[in-house]
Amino acid sequence: MPYPEQRFRWTWELQASPEALWPLVSNTDRFNRDCGYPAVTVVPPAIGSLSPVSNARRLRAKVAGLVIEWDELAFEWIESQRYAVDRTYFSGPVAKMVMSCELKARPDGGTTLVYEMRLTPANLFGRLILPFSIGRTARAITERVFQRYDHFALQGQRVSQLAQKSRLAAGGAKRLETIRRALITEAAQPESLANHLATFVGSADDLAAARMRPHALAEQWGTDRTETLQLFLHATRAGLLDFSWDLVCPHCRGAKVSTGTLGDLKSAGHCDSCNIDFTANFDQSVDLTFTPNPSVRPVVRADYCVGGPQITPHIVAQQLLPGGGNRMLSLSLTPGRYRVRSPDLTGQHAFRVAPGAPAHVRIALGSAASAEPEISPDGELTIVNVDQEKHLAIVEHVAWSDKSTTAAEVTSLQLFRDLFASEVLRPGEKISVGSMTVVFTDLKNSTQLYKEIGDAPAFGRVLTHFEILKAACAAENGAVVKTMGDAVMAVFPRPVAAVRAMLHAQHWLARPNDFALPPGVSVPASSLKPLALKVGLHQGPCLAINQNERLDYFGTTVNIGARLCSLCQGSELLLSHTIHEDPEVAAWLGDPERRMVANQESALLKGFGDEAFTVWRLRLHLGFSRPPF
Repeated sequence: MPYPEQRFRWTWELQASPEALWPLVSNTDRFNRDCGYPAVTVVPPAIGSLSPVSNARRLRAKVAGLVIEWDELAFEWIESQRYAVDRTYFSGPVAKMVMSCELKARPDGGTTLVYEMRLTPANLFGRLILPFSIGRTARAITERVFQRYDHFALQGQRVSQLAQKSRLAAGGAKRLETIRRALITEAAQPESLANHLATFVGSADDLAAARMRPHALAEQWGTDRTETLQLFLHATRAGLLDFSWDLVCPHCRGAKVSTGTLGDLKSAGHCDSCNIDFTANFDQSVDLTFTPNPSVRPVVRADYCVGGPQITPHIVAQQLLPGGGNRMLSLSLTPGRYRVRSPDLTGQHAFRVAPGAPAHVRIALGSAASAEPEISPDGELTIVNVDQEKHLAIVEHVAWSDKSTTAAEVTSLQLFRDLFASEVLRPGEKISVGSMTVVFTDLKNSTQLYKEIGDAPAFGRVLTHFEILKAACAAENGAVVKTMGDAVMAVFPRPVAAVRAMLHAQHWLARPNDFALPPGVSVPASSLKPLALKVGLHQGPCLAINQNERLDYFGTTVNIGARLCSLCQGSELLLSHTIHEDPEVAAWLGDPERRMVANQESALLKGFGDEAFTVWRLRLHLGFSRPPF
């Protein structure tokens, strides 16, 4: 016999604003953990089968020794306003549950939080126990957790501090302290930064420690991003941390596959949540994350929720629309580019948020995309489902999170290549890197140098010039990829960093006795003689490959960079048009104090036929009393 639905609705008055509470309240993974609910696992669908519920996931949990399974519809939410989820159970005392949480700003400040659970008992036991287990026990637990979240929000915290006590391995405390000291004394890492890391490893909860992101922690600690990432790499080499490469879905941005080495990384992935296949890209879909080494602290990664708003914080709203239905959303968005999409449909509708734009935009989900409309930051977005089937409408910020430590960034660091030279792709695997700045250098008249001073002295000078180039690249977060005779190929994540590094290197080589050499160069400047360095720089997409057991790059961008270097006459940089027009490069070169002059010309590059390339020749001026940096 069917049992009537039981409704539980609770209201609390909190002091913090909805915007301050949202990161805490909507982090359903931590909320379920903080309430003491069991961890969940995703039940993969049988091969060839389809879920009986659209946009649903089959989940499983163990409660009091009883295994419970349910289908969970995708969460619905509007950022800083409300979220809800619908579940259909196949075992246990509950047949169906609909939960919602709504945050309403009060005129006098603070938030009215309304939490509602509507449950349909599956049997007589469920009908009898729900008033006690939900009406009394769950209410008390939920109130306690939300009151603590209110306290955290008022202190400016965005992550719950209701952590279970961390447990170090046997002897882990001693290992942690030994490695902390070694990072300071042997790896020359800043003591305050090493202390931050040691404290975090020793005290953070398992949810935070299981997937440590250097850039996010740098923001939390108020430390330099690059220095923090370098510390994590040194800590991994020292045995404090382990890293993994996460293949990230470009839509939901969840980690779909994690591997311990680049050699196990595949160039394609599949996301069950978004029902899409995607291609790996070092710039956007491969992240490096860290976890404590088990010898210091074992961490068990457990999920308490797999679909809440904070799991995909770039999604500002998610709504299930019936066929032919519509929904008007009152949003508060930061300026930028957004898109509306559905996992079931191929088309995407982009729009921009800009001050002074119209207050309302209408987007027809399921129709052909048109030009990008604009909407004001506090405007109203109406989404219409023109299809007859129901679809999940997703409104997301297109900008990629700058808290991710991408493979493109990491593999272009000299430190990473020095510490983890064995980290390469599997033979034959090719993965897109996105946009990379590629640099080729060569020494002018190196053949004549060998004739004049002999092979051994000339070779020593070449090795020293390699040291200087490597140090110059490392100082600007770039890396030497390989040497070819007297030539060097290097990569950088940003063009302006490459320009600065190469100008440094040219000045050091041209006037070694006038300027202090970079750290790490072992040869005294007094023993060096001037050398002229030719440099070609280009930026664009390329592919990462395994070349002679080394992470290498190839493609048209690489070929153009090499050809530009061959056109150099010595002691100059030859910039491609893409490099010269980069906003950071243009601003840096345009600084009148530097007195940098780049002359434009047209050039034909070997292997590119009659195609004329616009290039910029930036000559090195040695008359300065100091380099124009």
